[in-house]
Amino acid sequence: THMIVAAYMATGFTVAAVYAVGMLKGRRDAYHRRGLAVGLVLGLALAPIQIVVGDAAARLVADRQQVKLAAMEGLWRTTADAPLTIGGIPLPSQERTILGIRIQGGLSWLAYGNTGAVVHGLDEVPPADRPNVVVVHLAFQTMVAIGFALAALGLWASIGWIRRRRLPDTKWFLRAAAVAGPATFVALEMGWVVTELGRQPWIVYGQTRTADSVTSRPGIVFWLAATVAIYVLLGTACAWLLYRLARTPREGAELEAAG
Repeated sequence: THMIVAAYMATGFTVAAVYAVGMLKGRRDAYHRRGLAVGLVLGLALAPIQIVVGDAAARLVADRQQVKLAAMEGLWRTTADAPLTIGGIPLPSQERTILGIRIQGGLSWLAYGNTGAVVHGLDEVPPADRPNVVVVHLAFQTMVAIGFALAALGLWASIGWIRRRRLPDTKWFLRAAAVAGPATFVALEMGWVVTELGRQPWIVYGQTRTADSVTSRPGIVFWLAATVAIYVLLGTACAWLLYRLARTPREGAELEAAG
């Protein structure tokens, strides 16, 4: 569910970004305004749903994959009243996280609904059984930061609608909307980084290591290369078609702009 909502959000904000770029280039006709509005409404309507779904997913991780949660938060030691760390850089050699803003009891409350709850740290498993804490933590922080930035964009749009009954069309708002499109895909990819790297070194959590599941069958490299090539071709064709559509004047657009 978390991934499905994220995919629809990314689609909505990307649609909005396309029309925002068009408006920045001077295409302020009704067609572009409607396109911007449709994309933003979809993305912003799903934002609060994503917060609820994401919270449920995080609680599931806290229950079933404690080491992943510890890596996400840069929590090195098992502790009650565990702090929520905003930002920060993990230092595995020193087993500590620096430069972060800590909200005492925040992680315990988010994970278990109780500020005094015990949250398991990375010290409960040997270093060989830990994921790459630096990558997982920074990916998680990037995903969350983009999420809050999108929420701020939604608040900006809502205030503009309440005050003027129309979306803001200033250059700064349109620039922010244009950046929001690719930013949502960055957040989506960072989520997958957290999901896949956070469970390492296990492919079946706690049972089978990833290194033990690698196949030695011949021909695998060929099929992997073929799959990558197909996706590269499809992606290139899609980008080319979108570029052509963006460069082709829409029939009647000049009349709308003049009217």
